[in-house]
Amino acid sequence: MCGLAGIVRGSGAPPTSDAVTRSLAALAHRGPDAHRVWREGPCTLLHTRLRVIDLAPRSDQPMVRARDREVAMAYNGEIYNYRTLRSQLEQQGWSFSTSSDAEVLLQGYLAWGVDVFRRARGMWAVAFWHSAEQRLVLSRDPLGKKPLLYAARPGGIVFGSNVSAILPLLETQPAVDRAAIDCYLAHLVVPFEHSVFQGIDKVPPGTVVSWTAQLGPTVERFWRVPENPVPGNGDAVGEVERLLRQAVRRRLESDVPIGVFLSAGYDSGLVAALAAQESRRRLLAVTAGTRGSGYDERAAARPIAERYGLEHQELEVPPLSAAHLPALLSELGEPFGDASLLPSYEVARAARRQITVALTGDGGDEAFFGYGTFRAAYWAVWYRRLVPGGVRRVLEASTRGITGDSWRRRAAAMFEYGADSLATTFRNRMGFASEQRTRLMGDHGSPGAHRAEHVYAERLTHWNSLNDADALRRTFFETFLPNDYLTKVDTATMAASLEARSPFLDVDLVEYVLQLPLEVSFPRGRLKALLRPIVRRHLPLEVLHRPKTGFGVPVGDWLRGPLGSAFEEFVCRPGTLMADLVAPDVAREFLHEHRLGADHGTRLWTLLALGVWAAVVGEGRWAPDEPLPISGPAAVR
Repeated sequence: MCGLAGIVRGSGAPPTSDAVTRSLAALAHRGPDAHRVWREGPCTLLHTRLRVIDLAPRSDQPMVRARDREVAMAYNGEIYNYRTLRSQLEQQGWSFSTSSDAEVLLQGYLAWGVDVFRRARGMWAVAFWHSAEQRLVLSRDPLGKKPLLYAARPGGIVFGSNVSAILPLLETQPAVDRAAIDCYLAHLVVPFEHSVFQGIDKVPPGTVVSWTAQLGPTVERFWRVPENPVPGNGDAVGEVERLLRQAVRRRLESDVPIGVFLSAGYDSGLVAALAAQESRRRLLAVTAGTRGSGYDERAAARPIAERYGLEHQELEVPPLSAAHLPALLSELGEPFGDASLLPSYEVARAARRQITVALTGDGGDEAFFGYGTFRAAYWAVWYRRLVPGGVRRVLEASTRGITGDSWRRRAAAMFEYGADSLATTFRNRMGFASEQRTRLMGDHGSPGAHRAEHVYAERLTHWNSLNDADALRRTFFETFLPNDYLTKVDTATMAASLEARSPFLDVDLVEYVLQLPLEVSFPRGRLKALLRPIVRRHLPLEVLHRPKTGFGVPVGDWLRGPLGSAFEEFVCRPGTLMADLVAPDVAREFLHEHRLGADHGTRLWTLLALGVWAAVVGEGRWAPDEPLPISGPAAVR
């Protein structure tokens, strides 16, 4: 796993040594084992490497190969089927000087062009520079596991793994994109249709971006979420198990210590069980927890580890801290309001003491209907058919605003989804609603054609011929996964120099399950229905009936107490970038309501994260390694 950046200059001098140094520093955690700079004509490529496959310096990058023409590559990721692709290339007469997957990707690109991305199974962000044609090609994996951004300039282009690596290579720092802030306040993240700075774009998942000085960037999709279910599924459970086993086997390739993130849930438990069966060596299972907390799964995970002879490392994670927020937002380069980034980083940091690569259960909830939201959407269809519109509107209005995890909250969600079409009613209820964002941003809201409400509505409208639950699942693959969940996992693990691999997000498995009819994949709205028979076969029975848990982040309590001074410093301080983006007095109103009993915890954390980002990345007035100011109890340290 690695970090990359680069610049193709239209005119003038190459980037200064100071700019190169600062760009490499922004990528240092992503690749602590080696860093290199390559220059040819107008192009400069930067690369930092976390050595995982073929640890020799011969496989460090940027990597250059020539067959009729010279092409240089900077690549971040893993190609899991690289041995198969290498064999195919050798049969065509290609030879190799390393045993790395990186060289296979480069040679495959020379042999097959962009079709190599359809053949590859893995995760990647990659840049190819064609010296003869003066052409740059960027690509990102189908599901968006690895980030890649670019900024096209007159006659030139800058690109990198994160915003923080791009900024040093630009002549001046761009203005903040107000439409991106509007989306962020609604969804807790900046979706890939935007970036936080004007003129910086994200390579969308499953996309190739080609650039020349004459034409600028052109964008082409090579993978999309499958359009419709197909009949004739046969033994769906058996095929799911076969594909998941194949996905796990693919991800066991490593020349460094590899392990499994093990909780007591379905997804990581199945990954651990299949990995133990498929691995030729004894695997390490890592379970992290905090003594005395309500989210400690270490004891519950032991039976799984014992059943498969896994070396079980039960790691102690310190009480959850907000101290790392400036460093993590500096690593990402954008505001990020999903507070679960904090425990994800703590777990990755603890695991890195034992392993360099971790298999995870990420993606199981999205692929196999693991969220209660899917069940609410499923039953909302029947509710909409059976209950008159006037009654639906009254029920929705009377239950609006109910929060907390209870049957009343779940019923309120169904009433909301059933009030009208899902494309109209669905929104991220943890974020700020449209009228709240207008109060916060005033006249500086989103004037552009793509607004926050479009992120989900456009996809749900596209999938409106499907059942709402299936439409929502496909929408999550195009929105929540790349924008939030995978961004969180990549940031948290890369900040700890740890590589995360997700078998449930193997493209072959994803394509199969998304083409199953709903009566097979989600019968009568039963969560994880396809995985339950596999769980019964491979995991202790108590796992089947154990409620879903995870690390909780008490941001509501923090913002009623010890983070009050941080909120004042980063959100309400006059004369700052944050004060220009969001009205401090309105932000204080939300804080006051929260202290009186309203549940604005996630929204206030979203504002705090935006303010911290503005101070650390936007203005540079707060150092990434400087902790947040805390008042009162030391629980958030």
